[in-house]
Amino acid sequence: MFELRICSGTHTITVPAQEGQLVSELLQQNIPSFALPCAGNHTCGKCRVKMEGMLSPLSEGEKHVLSREEIENGIRLACACTIAGNATATLHEETASKIIAWYQTPDYPRTETGYGFAVDIGTTTVAVQLIDRETGTILAERLAENAQRGYGADVISRIEACKTAGLDTLSDRIANQLEEMAQECLQETGIAEVTESVVTGNSTMLHLYEGLDPSSLAVVPFDVQSYFGCFSRRTLAGAPVYLPRCIGAYVGADIVCAILAADVTGHGTQLLADIGTNGEMALVHDGKLLCCSTAAGPAFEGAGLSSGMPAAAGAIRAVKLTEEDAVTYEVIQDEPAAGICGSGILDALAVMLETEVMDDSGYLELKEEDAEAWPVGDSGISITQKDIRQIQLAKSAVCGGLLTLLEKEEVSVDEVSRFVVAGGFGNTMNPVSAAKIGLFPGGLQPKTAFIGNGALGGAAMLLMNRSLREEASRLAQEAEELSLSTCAEFMDYYIDCMAFDTF
Repeated sequence: MFELRICSGTHTITVPAQEGQLVSELLQQNIPSFALPCAGNHTCGKCRVKMEGMLSPLSEGEKHVLSREEIENGIRLACACTIAGNATATLHEETASKIIAWYQTPDYPRTETGYGFAVDIGTTTVAVQLIDRETGTILAERLAENAQRGYGADVISRIEACKTAGLDTLSDRIANQLEEMAQECLQETGIAEVTESVVTGNSTMLHLYEGLDPSSLAVVPFDVQSYFGCFSRRTLAGAPVYLPRCIGAYVGADIVCAILAADVTGHGTQLLADIGTNGEMALVHDGKLLCCSTAAGPAFEGAGLSSGMPAAAGAIRAVKLTEEDAVTYEVIQDEPAAGICGSGILDALAVMLETEVMDDSGYLELKEEDAEAWPVGDSGISITQKDIRQIQLAKSAVCGGLLTLLEKEEVSVDEVSRFVVAGGFGNTMNPVSAAKIGLFPGGLQPKTAFIGNGALGGAAMLLMNRSLREEASRLAQEAEELSLSTCAEFMDYYIDCMAFDTF
């Protein structure tokens, strides 16, 4: 058994590889965004990857397609190159950034054929991916703000809006949005039809999608109209839609999908945090799965911030301080900066702490008396005092929730073997910055693993392997939900975690 090191943008992983195994197979298993347009038939020449290490000799097909300069620089066709020992694959930036809604899943058999959509209905953003179910190739995607956002930024606002605007209005709004996004994907690829789709989301989002009255989710005892784990009354692009099972009123199918994608069950003591508008968390300890959800707000997804935006093209995703104390930044797809997303704002706050522009209470201390915001380098994007407060509330809710889960099971941070972070910004979030501002306990930093949009990754798994739906339903039924709204420990932690400091 050998190892293949995969470098994709800022993301690097090492995976086991067998002698004679195609590089394209390993990349598709571990980098869902890796495209293989001709399905590995050696006809398109678009799966170019820079390779180093022990590999098979150049094939005649590669010699025909690749230029002399490319060959000299180590470029290979992933569909024709096989493993002969330890090796490294570096994806071209254009390949690595093609699919924005990145996620990582464990190895699993793909048992289905045809095409389908994997969909994550987030409270703030919606992600739709058209997938070849046999190969796992992501053929097209759309990422957009939830069309219901005009009715409120959080689930409580959406539930209240059903009483004024009407349930059918909100339900049709999201259903029509998904249909439009799906049709755009089909038009882009020229695919005529799909076989099936999987749509995940939190309990409120799935209730609204199905047109079920969500009002009971907002009042004690927080009853649900349905736990789902069934097919929808709706179709998507004319095909059936499967809705994964939820755990409870505020721990939905999205966290179940993320648990599946994170592969946290049965492997010691592990923590999972799916950080979005709702900070959903899970602790696996002694065979028990304990889950909770906290209202983090939409700031981590860019909403509610003065220059905030989803993790799409043009979003500042990383901010750094050079040795010369200059502020630098990275933008998704190297486009002109149009705003800042969740991972970028965490980095920015860490830099502000380091340069003492902001103190640990979150107070912004600008040198210029008339300045109202801190500029992110020369990007034209700034961070205001109000932005800081929005992140402060969100990160306190997440950190407080994690500490509460650990206390309930009498587990220390040292006992946690792995801490998995999921969410739309999980592929670029700097764990050092996150721990520095107190998003999670500092002791978890060296144990942190990022899986990107775990909810979408889990939905893709359920799309490509129907038998996993039984496993997901079993996980949801056996899980225990902890209500933070009635938990005194959580309120204490929530206040303590307000400080921008390492806990």
